[in-house]
Amino acid sequence: MIKESMACHSFPAAVVVVVLVSCLLAPPAVTALSVNISTYWGTNFGEGSIKDACNTGLYKIVNIGFVYKFGNGQTPVLNLSHPCNISTQGCYYLGTEIRDCQQKGIKVLISIGGPTGDYNLTSQDDVTNLANYLWNNYLGGFTVNRPFGTATLDGVDFFIEESTTKYWDVLAETLRNLGNNGTSQIELSATPKCHHPDKYLGTAIQTGLFNYVQVRFYNESCCEYDGSFDAMKSEWDEWIADNKVHKVFVGVTASAEEEGYVDAHILINNFLQDAVHSTKFGGVMVWYLYTDHFSSYSKTIKEWNSLVQTTTPSLVVS
Repeated sequence: MIKESMACHSFPAAVVVVVLVSCLLAPPAVTALSVNISTYWGTNFGEGSIKDACNTGLYKIVNIGFVYKFGNGQTPVLNLSHPCNISTQGCYYLGTEIRDCQQKGIKVLISIGGPTGDYNLTSQDDVTNLANYLWNNYLGGFTVNRPFGTATLDGVDFFIEESTTKYWDVLAETLRNLGNNGTSQIELSATPKCHHPDKYLGTAIQTGLFNYVQVRFYNESCCEYDGSFDAMKSEWDEWIADNKVHKVFVGVTASAEEEGYVDAHILINNFLQDAVHSTKFGGVMVWYLYTDHFSSYSKTIKEWNSLVQTTTPSLVVS
């Protein structure tokens, strides 16, 4: 459950009285872990370059979205709202920008699915085709026409909004095995809706193979912010109690036009202040980069976090 906590440290005897008085008078101290922020790039040309996003110093994870067409025998297709033609190697320059991000310690993942698209997994063949496509085009494999040239992304994000409920667990296992047998380990991220368990990714998440889940607490009336945090906190407690879930990101929208929007200051004061005390807390996922530019959502969280930051939680599955 979400709980408040306060601790006073040990000090030399000469200052015990001063410290004790300070602890009694001061509000509860927030001994928070560093709030990692994840976001999505590639969905709006107005968001700027991925290099610009990484240079802001706001983000720990950038998800490139989306591979929005796959399954049912289709050749997977990446859709970027940027003027580069993948089929003519016109996006190779992004490889340099991606490597610049990674050199700053920022993880860059390829995201599959998305809010809209034509995707599904209906057979083992679909799984194999998609896994090989992702591995060879973006991860540790090889193909002649890799979209981002020689850049190797850090992993795969599952942003599944529709389709059947089958085979997502098999895809996770296949990708994890490719990473284990290859030259580079990969991260797996799941970005489900907030109701636990998720309709589409619930079975996949129970494999325990995902490094973290980014729970979308918006556009879902049963567990989004609606002026009250009650439903949101109830589902949060379900997610952090799941022993197959390693880290949980609080997924929010940066757009006040979207259902479930909560002002960043209200989120901090009424949710994050408590959530950061969970050992399962991974950070905040802000949807998405373009609207984040205008609302300064991530900037607000970072400014608050700079006052309480102590260390960065690991996102690695042990």
